[in-house]
Amino acid sequence: MHKNSKGISLIEALITLLVLSTGLLGLGQLQARLWSTSGRLHATDQAYLLGARHLEILVTKQLLGADLLDEPAEQTERAGTRFNTTASVQEGTQLVEIQVHIEWQSPDGSHVIQLESGTSLLSHAADTRQLMPGDPGIPLSR
Repeated sequence: MHKNSKGISLIEALITLLVLSTGLLGLGQLQARLWSTSGRLHATDQAYLLGARHLEILVTKQLLGADLLDEPAEQTERAGTRFNTTASVQEGTQLVEIQVHIEWQSPDGSHVIQLESGTSLLSHAADTRQLMPGDPGIPLSR
C-alpha cells in the first residue's frame, strides 16, 4: 500500500529551523563585528582630524613668525573617546619639523598615530605660496 504524503514532516521542519537559526546567528555575529570596527574607525578618524588641525595651527604659527616651542600635552574628548595630544618642534638648520602625537584607549587596546610636517625657516607669511595651494602663476579669483 502506497501512502500519498502531503505537507512536510517534522524532521524536515527541524532541519529547516536549524539552518535558518545558524544563518541568523552568523548575521548577528557579523553585525557585532561591524559595529566594533565602525567604532574603532570613527575614533581613528577623529584622531586624524584632531592631529591634522593641531598640525595646521602649528605650521601656520611658524609661517607667521611665531616662536614655536614644544607644547604641553592636552586632552580632548570627542565622541566619547579621550585623546591625548602632544606636539614637538625640532628646529634644524633649514627646516622646522613639527610632530603631533595622538594617543587614545579603546576596548581593544591603546592606539597611537603620529603626524609630521616640515617647513622652511625662510618661509614667512608674505610669501603667499606657502599659505595657498595651487599654481602661483594662476590668480585665485577671476
